[in-house]
Amino acid sequence: MNSKPKLSFEGLLGKFAEKKIDFGSYSKDEIIAYLRERSYYYKISSYRKNFPKLPQNKGYDKLTFDHLVVSANLDVRLREYLMNLTLDIEHATRTRLMTIMTDMNEIEGYEIVEDFQDEYPERFAEILERFRHNDYKKDMFEKRTQISVWVLMEIIDYGTLIQFLQFFSTKYPNPPEKLYTPHHKFIKNIRNSCAHNDVFLINIFDQSYNVPRPAAAIKSFASEMNILPALVRYRKIIDIVVLFYIHKKICSDNLNGRRYREGRLIIEKYQENNILLSHSTSIAKLFQSVLSKCVDFLQKS
Repeated sequence: MNSKPKLSFEGLLGKFAEKKIDFGSYSKDEIIAYLRERSYYYKISSYRKNFPKLPQNKGYDKLTFDHLVVSANLDVRLREYLMNLTLDIEHATRTRLMTIMTDMNEIEGYEIVEDFQDEYPERFAEILERFRHNDYKKDMFEKRTQISVWVLMEIIDYGTLIQFLQFFSTKYPNPPEKLYTPHHKFIKNIRNSCAHNDVFLINIFDQSYNVPRPAAAIKSFASEMNILPALVRYRKIIDIVVLFYIHKKICSDNLNGRRYREGRLIIEKYQENNILLSHSTSIAKLFQSVLSKCVDFLQKS
């Protein structure tokens, strides 16, 4: 089995030099301090993928540690922002679903949960087990021998909520308000990535992440947001388009306005570092051609 040896911090500095990543405005001691306290080599170095390489795989072209740090800082801000959008949509979806079920006279609050349990017995058993051992919701569990739908909305995670949406949409295919059931899986991609603190600003326009035939609905979303169809062929771009589109459609005007203002601050942060980041065609394309239009869509009347 091939394995790489663990490197000292001095050895990691050598890896930067080996890849032709200049220290830029940072001293050796400052880079080591950064790797000790703020991030680690594998993560910070992953941002190099956004920048051009020299011919014949001889390292990177005019890439410095400054480029990596600025990319990482922007990525943190972007992930925090996108995570908040996913949480907004999850809450708005639960609220909309509860409103629909409250208004539909044919739905009974306990029976629909029993039907869901019959359809997904193993998943439901997992829900009850987690509920039973949740210290923050212990009082809720101890008061109940049956689970109502309003309690179910409080105790299920986003993945189970998506499963419940699929179950509900099959049972009641024409609800009075749109639930965007098929599209929550794209939002979940972003939520999982941000929640696990994954690097987001890499592999954005990688051909291996290409989707040859995006769904017609997603192309329609992008068209309404004035995003070029050619850009809606990459997985992360599709996820972002769906995220902003559904946020606009199901969240309140007040919340959309708040997220618009927060989004503009992210874009301003990109623009402040435009000289460094313009060296990365993928980051520049994301912010100039996609993210700016997505953020502006939140304010569109």
